[in-house]
Amino acid sequence: MASDSGRRLAPSGRAFLLAFALATGVVAAAPAQDLGREATKGRSLSAAEAATLEARLLDNPQDLRARAQLVGYYHASRHANPRRHTEHVLWFIRNAPESEVLGSRPARISPMFDAEGYLEAKRAWQRLAQDEPDNVAILRHAAGFHAPSEAGFAAGLLRLAEAIEPSNPEWARELAELEWREARLFPEGRDPAGAARALVHLERAHELSGAAGRVDLLPDLALAAFAAGEHDKARTHARAMLEAAPRFRDRGDPLHYGNLVLGHLALNANDLEEARSRLLAAGLTGRRPIERFGAPDMSLAKALLHRGESGTVLEYLELCLDFWAEGEERLRDWIVLVEAGLVPDFRPLAF
Repeated sequence: MASDSGRRLAPSGRAFLLAFALATGVVAAAPAQDLGREATKGRSLSAAEAATLEARLLDNPQDLRARAQLVGYYHASRHANPRRHTEHVLWFIRNAPESEVLGSRPARISPMFDAEGYLEAKRAWQRLAQDEPDNVAILRHAAGFHAPSEAGFAAGLLRLAEAIEPSNPEWARELAELEWREARLFPEGRDPAGAARALVHLERAHELSGAAGRVDLLPDLALAAFAAGEHDKARTHARAMLEAAPRFRDRGDPLHYGNLVLGHLALNANDLEEARSRLLAAGLTGRRPIERFGAPDMSLAKALLHRGESGTVLEYLELCLDFWAEGEERLRDWIVLVEAGLVPDFRPLAF
């Protein structure tokens, strides 16, 4: 049996262990997809609650719910005890690498907090990917681990998964996310070549997805197309977002991004009147939240400020107050700066 010491079970051994533990009640019967939420829940544990869960693990190291919550707890306080966070994450990698907890943000090991632990996890994931190259769950989680710092290696893992499941749009989406992230780290703000590579993957994901998945992909399709210089494609995807917008009563993303992309296209063509109207239309979401980044995008507002359009930008910021309540303080700070003739450090920016 694998233990906290790091000896990994073979695939069949892991399956047998988990089946036996569930059958005998050793492991709390938690669906795999719930463990990511358990990790998120763990971020709000008190020190006393975390100590209780640690005591439970002494008696039952296979208590997946308890361990997942501790992953979240120690991630939230990893500056104080990074090694304990690493140890719980490594336990999952070595004992249950298919678990969805390893796809959650709390399961990320940062080399800034624990460089040695990061290297341990890196070696473990690379060994797993080599030993089980047909296990798409392992390939997904190993790619997610490597993506922030080793995008090329992560892309190779995702291509392996895509070869196994060529009709699954998830792999094309994740490959696009890698390319798009790299393209937006470019010194000039965005790399047209990287955006073009992301667009290829996004178009493949769009083709493979169902109707709902296609709508979800439209913002990235439009943004990547614009960044790649494919303005006709960007316009087509932006208009598709606006056509879909009335069907979304609980989110403002299609209306918001559809207008923003058309506004950027107008500004690129020096049509200031159209760009101004599109910016204001992007703020009229009917109080529906923007889910993609959790905040309204300020890239068109920033571009218009550089053209001297402070009045329109101030009106847009006031509109954003209607649907971005958690950002009220930031919005009011930006309003003061714009009124003073300054350009705020707007974030997040989609472009």
